[in-house]
Amino acid sequence: MVGVPAAGAATTALLFGAGVAIVIVLVVALRGRLRALTLAGAVAAGALLLSLTAVPWIGWRFVEDLRTTTRLDAYERANMGPIQTYLPGYLLEGARPLIPAGASFSVAVGPSSANPLARSAFPALALVTLFPRASAPLDRAHWLLAWGVDPATLRDVTRIRVVHARQGPLPAVLLAERRK
Repeated sequence: MVGVPAAGAATTALLFGAGVAIVIVLVVALRGRLRALTLAGAVAAGALLLSLTAVPWIGWRFVEDLRTTTRLDAYERANMGPIQTYLPGYLLEGARPLIPAGASFSVAVGPSSANPLARSAFPALALVTLFPRASAPLDRAHWLLAWGVDPATLRDVTRIRVVHARQGPLPAVLLAERRK
């Protein structure tokens, strides 16, 4: 998620340095047992010790991520992904009541003046918004969601509806039922 804290170079170096120090202390404390290991045991112990160097950084990251995400309000939790990709979270809400829960849908995105990141994120927004409805290939879907493309040019469709009108650089979202 964009906006979740990232460690700077100094913090990362410090945390991994602490991990290395912890591993050195463990090696010194366990040197007698480590000498008695077979080759396979030594390789496994080395791999375990090497992975332990990352524990302080992983712990810091876990705490910082939780500190950030637990402060989000309900709107931010529901819409953070779409907001970060320049999509309004409510863009597909109008399709929800029109597509039956057991039906499948396909998404078609065409060229538009919308941000390229928004265009690439639109199918993911559909998956999240329309869940538990299933996404399906265009030729097997019951419904077609089109953004920046005329659904009639893609498939044999009926009843094309505007789910969300054009908004600034965002094209209209169209929903069409496929003929059976």
